[in-house]
Amino acid sequence: MAGTVLLTVPAQAQRPNRTLQAYVETGLAQNVALRREAIAVASAGQRVRQAGGLYQPQVQLGASYTLANGGRTINIPAGDLVNPAYRALNALTGTSQFPQVANVAEQLLPNNFQETKLRIIQPLFNTDIYFNYKAQKELLSAQQARQAAYRNTLRHQIEVAYYQYLQAGAAVAVYRTTAGTLTELLRVNQARLAAGITTNDAVYNTKAQLAGNQRDLTTAANRRQLARTSFNYLLNRPLDDSIAVEEPAGTTLATAPGATLTTYRTVSLTQRPELEQLARAEAASALGLRQRRAARLYPQLNWVTDLGYQGFGYRFDVPQQRFQFMQFALSWDLFRGGIKRGDEQLARLALDDVQAQRADLINQLQLQVTQAFNNLASAREASTAAAAAQLNAEKSYAIVRRRYVEGQAIVLELLDATTRQTTAQLARTIAGYDVFIREAELRQALAEQ
Repeated sequence: MAGTVLLTVPAQAQRPNRTLQAYVETGLAQNVALRREAIAVASAGQRVRQAGGLYQPQVQLGASYTLANGGRTINIPAGDLVNPAYRALNALTGTSQFPQVANVAEQLLPNNFQETKLRIIQPLFNTDIYFNYKAQKELLSAQQARQAAYRNTLRHQIEVAYYQYLQAGAAVAVYRTTAGTLTELLRVNQARLAAGITTNDAVYNTKAQLAGNQRDLTTAANRRQLARTSFNYLLNRPLDDSIAVEEPAGTTLATAPGATLTTYRTVSLTQRPELEQLARAEAASALGLRQRRAARLYPQLNWVTDLGYQGFGYRFDVPQQRFQFMQFALSWDLFRGGIKRGDEQLARLALDDVQAQRADLINQLQLQVTQAFNNLASAREASTAAAAAQLNAEKSYAIVRRRYVEGQAIVLELLDATTRQTTAQLARTIAGYDVFIREAELRQALAEQ
């Protein structure tokens, strides 16, 4: 019986599927989740620039204008101090050249008073700025590695979804071919019944077999539709968009297909971006620990300068209103109830946690490679066995059909041979695509492009 099947997949040179490669590139360009990872990288880059900006001077423009009335006053006895002397001088000179001065009561709250200034603050020694800037650069690298990890995952999710779609389509083709065979058998049995060569049970059994095949065909078609929507979702396309079909040919592994499990494990540990992500996160945590320790041990020193105008009313032609002010500000927490030592301990625990995550990830990756390697080996063996089983089932079907035509076999034997051939053909189809699916899983474990 003719049908759409896959040949057993040998370990041979890599032969790229150009249609699938185009779909992968589309997915990498359009996938929403990957786009969000790119946004996260851009945000991390912005945080690096912000952290670097803390090295630069901070320039502030400030202005205040005060109106006041009432309140406390200060008495200035100016008249009491100078009037006796002025009276004596007037008596000596016989003139009134020196007038009498009144005592003054000056309001403490300044009225019609303004201050406008530029304040410049320049950090001279600040360990928080230094370590935070370096930590943010490490976190940027970690975010970039996270993006690369998701690209690797998405790439192989698209490949698996594509092979699953082809697999489901091949199953539909098998059932359709079987439907054609059963329809022809039903026509023959109806003709034989009309000629009195066979009985009604042959017709009924064929119809039952045909109905069961139609049920399986409907299920397979639904699976193909589900595979289509899943594939299009990954590419951020309309879910019902059609998918171009190009049958894979040969192995898709870039690493030598005959490599040992030990080789694959080594390759995984050198290529997986998840390890780079945690390595950068570990470096950032180590810098965080150093930052907390330095904050406990060292002071902060800033240089502050004010340049501006100050006085009653805005009069820029009065030199006395202009002022300059410079200050060196030292801040050193000598005791805060153990808070900073606690911060240091928390940073140490955070570093220990990242190191534990990295050790656990190494074990997870080794396990993933082992499972993917063994699954691929099993899939290849199953594909070879399924090919042999299909060949035998087709030979058996040909013999039983010839015997049925010659009147030496009953219809139940022919229907049973048809079922075995369909089952074997479907098993070979599924097993063939399973090889490509398992190869995609192994490539993901190895972070192959």
